[in-house]
Amino acid sequence: MSNLQSPGAIARWRGEFTSAATESAFLRDQGGIIRHELTRSLTFCAIFYLGFALADIAHLGQSSRTLALFVARLAIAGVALASIVLTRRSADPGRTAYRAATAFSTLSMLSFLVVAYSRGEPLLHGMSMAIMLIIVYLFIPNRLVNASIVALAASAGFLALVYLSGTVSARHLSTMTMLLLLANLFGAIAALRDARASRRQYWTQQTLINQSVRDPLTGAFNRRHLNAGLLEHAIERARREEAPLTVVMCDLDSFKAINDTHGHQAGDTLLQEFAGLLLSMTRDGADTVVRYGGEEFLLILPNTSLADGHALAERMRLRLAEASIRHGEVPIRATASFGVVSAHYSSRLPGVPGQALIARADEQLYAAKRSGRNRVLGTEYSAP
Repeated sequence: MSNLQSPGAIARWRGEFTSAATESAFLRDQGGIIRHELTRSLTFCAIFYLGFALADIAHLGQSSRTLALFVARLAIAGVALASIVLTRRSADPGRTAYRAATAFSTLSMLSFLVVAYSRGEPLLHGMSMAIMLIIVYLFIPNRLVNASIVALAASAGFLALVYLSGTVSARHLSTMTMLLLLANLFGAIAALRDARASRRQYWTQQTLINQSVRDPLTGAFNRRHLNAGLLEHAIERARREEAPLTVVMCDLDSFKAINDTHGHQAGDTLLQEFAGLLLSMTRDGADTVVRYGGEEFLLILPNTSLADGHALAERMRLRLAEASIRHGEVPIRATASFGVVSAHYSSRLPGVPGQALIARADEQLYAAKRSGRNRVLGTEYSAP
């Protein structure tokens, strides 16, 4: 039984994707939303926390202790403002927001413990602590692990202060302990449910997007995605960077004969193996593999010269020719022909259109087939 997990698997107790790459992609995608939620929640918390300075004055009067508490509240508001500014300026707002939320929650809880110790009334502050725990878990966007550590540590610290004060009976202390335990439990459960729900929604969305742009048989991008501007975007980037761009057209040789001899399912197996070979030998996140039609594939290779593109196509040709492909008990021997075209782009000159590159690569491909198949032909693009 395989222990491999889907990239969309979510950790049961952390509420995060088990795949670090998927979690990072989620945070990049949701970074703007997380930043907005953090800004809103910290602004509200800072205003609310400063407003309670009036309660300090009412309880302690205009004293040096009241001034010290006000300075502490002002410092927390300053931390909130700094967290908002840092998150807005960050290139990775999702992760920065989580770090800022953890720092703000920690300092806010420490400040609250100072206020509770200074003002007394532990039973009243016990209710306030329960509310603050819910705020830490649910209102301030953060990782569940971070929020749980802050909330549990603050709860333990508060109960220790109440116990050391000696002003609360054992019955009231046990009741307060149960209250804070329940606040932590329900807060953590609700936060976990929210974290899992947001990630399930994200993964469902990504799955639908992936299905709309991928060929279901081979996993390569489909023609629709290519026609939506895939090559044009690569060309525009090459023009900005004044870099070469290489495209490769490749086609399985005698594919119809394989279908006729071994059946269409064997042909599908060959297509899957060939696409897997192409995907494994190209750079993830840089190169693009497109199923152009039938048994024909298109490779888009940014920052790749003709020599490098030709060498890559030759390695692919050899790998396929030497591959041991089986459909059930039936061995399948296959070869492919490749047409390689490269163009160097500049922001100062008009670029080569994408369709012209594809057409020239197609010419090279069929020249390779006419020359006997199972070979690579390439050329630099030159205007006709």
